Amino acid sequence: MTKAIASLTLCTFLAVTSASAQTPAVTDPPKGAGAALATFLSRNRTRIMRADADHDGRVSRAEWAAWWDARPGKGPYDPAGRFRAIDADGDGFLTAEEIDTTSSKRFARLDADHDGRVVRAERPCRAK
Repeated sequence: MTKAIASLTLCTFLAVTSASAQTPAVTDPPKGAGAALATFLSRNRTRIMRADADHDGRVSRAEWAAWWDARPGKGPYDPAGRFRAIDADGDGFLTAEEIDTTSSKRFARLDADHDGRVVRAERPCRAK
């Protein structure tokens, strides 16, 4: 009986040990490692969608103008031009897809070393 218990204990131990050895450790990226594309897109979309005053899932030209008028000196140097650049279909509304498309292009421009991350040194407004 004790041989059976010892064997069962040993088998359980070996199974648990080999399973944990095969599971990769999940670690957070080190501080300052930069933003990956998904994080970059999410942050930009969230920031721009704050202007969506009526919460319909899109930002109108009027909502955009009101948002930046309430924050002088905090946004793009040409808010109307920035709106036109993001509004790819020219319908007068910014959607999440349009924001993501524009942000993806910006990410590609900023990721100078093409490592899939944008670090502080690669962002001209944050490099100082």
